[in-house]
Amino acid sequence: MAKRKFVENSWRVFALQGIIGLLFGWFVIFTGISNVQQLIPVVATTLLALGIIDLINIFRRERRREGWGLTLTLTIIELVAASILLLGLQQPAYWHLIVVAVYTIIRGVFEILIGFRFLTDMTDRFMWVVCGICGCILGFVILNSGQYIEMTTFIKFFGTYMMIYGLTNLIYGIHNKYERQEEREHRHKLAEKRRKERAEKLRKIVKKK
Repeated sequence: MAKRKFVENSWRVFALQGIIGLLFGWFVIFTGISNVQQLIPVVATTLLALGIIDLINIFRRERRREGWGLTLTLTIIELVAASILLLGLQQPAYWHLIVVAVYTIIRGVFEILIGFRFLTDMTDRFMWVVCGICGCILGFVILNSGQYIEMTTFIKFFGTYMMIYGLTNLIYGIHNKYERQEEREHRHKLAEKRRKERAEKLRKIVKKK
């Protein structure tokens, strides 16, 4: 039942969040924009989009009577971070740097938790734990980057993390899709086997009579 709390979300949720992460990462890494005030709304909008997707997913899971505690926690983190960035657009760049760094570290910790606590497949666990470790490392890099390099570079570090996050989600979402298809096929075969066994037992009983 614990697994149902998060890692068995609809594969579409992981795939969509993965695509958003990859697009954001590609944009901030390869864009020519060098103004923090122009990039921060993009960061905030991305976090807002991720939070809205998780929020919609909460209602879906509630309707299906599935656990949503971890999803709610991540939703709050994403929406709070997005709101702080949007409401603090006029704040100095170092303010935004701290918000992004703290978010990245917290998100990384949660991904490590997801990997070790909720995943049994070693490949899936490895992906999530590596993603979480990268998040923690890049979070601390972001936190210290403002002292040594131009302020817009911290967003590129965050974009790098988001590309790792996006790739992890996309791969896991696709793997989750095919894994569920295999589980459905397996259940169908078991049900068919049991049906044939019951039919055979009934046939033998009727034959004896």
